[in-house]
Amino acid sequence: MKADLIIKGDAIFDCVGEEPFAGFVAIAGNRIVQVGRGGVPAGFDGVNTIDAGGRLVMPGFHDSHTHMVTAGMALSLESLAAGRSEEEVVRIAAEAERKDPKKDGWFFRAGWYEIFWENPTQPTKASLDRAFPERPVFLMCASGHSGWANSAAIKACGITRDTPDPKLGEIVRDENGDPTGLFRDHAMNPFMQRALTFDRAEEIAIIKAYMTDANSKGLTSVTDVMAYFHGDIGDIPVYSQIDRDGGFTMRVHAVPSLFNDLDEVLEWKKKYSSDKLTVTHVKEFLDGVTSSHTALMLRGYADEPGNKGAQTCDIEKIRAAVPEAHKRGISVRLHAIGDRAVRTALDFYEDAYSKYGDTGVRHSVEHAEIVSPDDIKRFGALKATPSVQPEHIAITERFEENPYPALLGQELADTAFPFKSLLGETGVLAFGTDNPVVSNNPMLGIYRAKTRVFNNHKPDGGFAPDEKLSLPAALKMYTWGSAYNCFREHELGTLRAGNFADIVVLDRNLFTAADDEILEAAADLTLFDGKVVYEKKS
Repeated sequence: MKADLIIKGDAIFDCVGEEPFAGFVAIAGNRIVQVGRGGVPAGFDGVNTIDAGGRLVMPGFHDSHTHMVTAGMALSLESLAAGRSEEEVVRIAAEAERKDPKKDGWFFRAGWYEIFWENPTQPTKASLDRAFPERPVFLMCASGHSGWANSAAIKACGITRDTPDPKLGEIVRDENGDPTGLFRDHAMNPFMQRALTFDRAEEIAIIKAYMTDANSKGLTSVTDVMAYFHGDIGDIPVYSQIDRDGGFTMRVHAVPSLFNDLDEVLEWKKKYSSDKLTVTHVKEFLDGVTSSHTALMLRGYADEPGNKGAQTCDIEKIRAAVPEAHKRGISVRLHAIGDRAVRTALDFYEDAYSKYGDTGVRHSVEHAEIVSPDDIKRFGALKATPSVQPEHIAITERFEENPYPALLGQELADTAFPFKSLLGETGVLAFGTDNPVVSNNPMLGIYRAKTRVFNNHKPDGGFAPDEKLSLPAALKMYTWGSAYNCFREHELGTLRAGNFADIVVLDRNLFTAADDEILEAAADLTLFDGKVVYEKKS
């Protein structure tokens, strides 16, 4: 049998079995031609060989929920994530603006999140105005559900105290009714449409910055959730140009908005379809996020009795669109964080199946942070994939700072992120990060899914410990599970003959490592399509 490359080692984890084994992976061109146990057969003598030794060899990771363009912007532009106060974020933004070669027009950056601040108060335009008296500035929160503008930007968008809140959004106001500078959900749209503009060359550079970073973390596939409140972030024809030019170093599964013309989406699925670029789903938001009381809850928020979540999305429009997509065989992803939103997503999928039967779709629920026990059982019946982000478990550094108990009440907070229960009903989870909300380093999600502790190792034994996943399960859901959700489990996500040679060699064997060592683990080598796209410098 012909091979171009052999990877041999003592810890080959194919994401099929439960344990790694001593053996080899043989690659010819861009495909795996043989996976075997024991020594390399004599027929492969003389083939270029990588000896992984005791390091773990496994399929490349697949981030099932990332925002490729905004994450790439966070890499190619200065991120605001390091700021630990309103003033510090403004300082970082001002330093970045001084280096900005454009020097005029809108200035955009992202990554701040007030829940990480030492004093988590809502920012206002006053601090931005002192640093940016003339240039319009818009800074998007890492959550993606709020943005912060200065007076010049507010004026450029024509927003005054008399401007009504948009449907499904909020202009945060002071005691006099004037905009404070904070805009939530659909209220961000005028700013996003003006600030988030770049030409084709800029977009290509942003995407390549993302891919270079992702490859260094062992990622070889992503699901790019393009859909946003004002439309899609990213341009599929630009992605196709990268593909045609041979520039992709990972497989991109694009997910535009459910509110696009669905017949046009079908055309995209046909036109932009290769082994490196596909359009797999459409997506929309059913709710917001817990921290801003916009996640839709069955019971009221503990800190605001009677408030079951502010509606930020056109739910009736989604109700009508889901069956139409289902009828056309287009799979749907619905963002649903609160238990009422999760129930609504499952109701819409159930309605679509009842109307049109099984059209070969694989719908998913994105996030599924709080799920009623009754609805956990429905996931399997509706063949809905839970697309989850384990690193969101530890949204704060210290367990004691976790805002969920105060927001939801301790009893409900203790049920959050029911990974093992959902896996038991469906047989699959699709693991992702929501990058740039959190890092796209897979080791963080694997550690969090396995331990369910925060970075201060609390609580003892992990919160809701019955929902911990085993290490093999966590690795499989970050590979095979994400591939399954994109209809690609037959060619991605496992090490097996015929699959694409998308492989990562980690710097250690996670199966023999202590839990805390998982956080320290990293990719030594990443292969995509049979070629090395990242190698750690010694």
